[in-house]
Amino acid sequence: MLDSTMHKLATMYENHPQRGSDGLMHQMDTLTRISIPQGHLLAALYAEIRPKLSIEIGLAYGFSTLFILDSASQIGGGRHIAIDPFEETTWHGIGCQAVKELNFDNMFEHVTEPSILAMSKMCREGVKSDYIYIDGAHNFDYALVDFFCSNLLLNVGGIVVFDDTWMPSIQKVISFIRNNLKGHQELTTPVDNVACFRKIKEDDRVWDHFTPF
Repeated sequence: MLDSTMHKLATMYENHPQRGSDGLMHQMDTLTRISIPQGHLLAALYAEIRPKLSIEIGLAYGFSTLFILDSASQIGGGRHIAIDPFEETTWHGIGCQAVKELNFDNMFEHVTEPSILAMSKMCREGVKSDYIYIDGAHNFDYALVDFFCSNLLLNVGGIVVFDDTWMPSIQKVISFIRNNLKGHQELTTPVDNVACFRKIKEDDRVWDHFTPF
């Protein structure tokens, strides 16, 4: 990891006030963050996949974004899109500002639409990705729709990663995938609170397929 990224993340994990896109310093909450092992896992998976385009649902303070972009910068990675309609309001633009301060903005795009609208537009435009990280709204229906849209964008061989698997809503989405989508291979990771699936084939279920989950 680059020294500049390590230093920035250290100040964030130590809960120092961070500069927002409004130029002001803001105190962050202590809940909206991934663990450091999760961050290193995201970076390692990125380096393994080497995607031309990666997509992240949920930007907030930018913890996961910085791990991903740091990995991308070191391997000459492609573009990274983060979808978050609340970045400039709830999160004061802290994540986007961190990206700018670390000079990662040439690889980065922030989309302000809700994820279902943003990814539906990507589908219409034929956008494809090999790496998608889901950490948006954690209601069951929102998370399921985020996965459904992500799967339409995901290339065969690509991976989708879920955060916050301690939550019953996310566990239910993962149970649906495990029981209904045989075209997805679950990958074992050494990190808690994460689930990762590799897409090994396109969806070929019959129209009325359903397995209780």
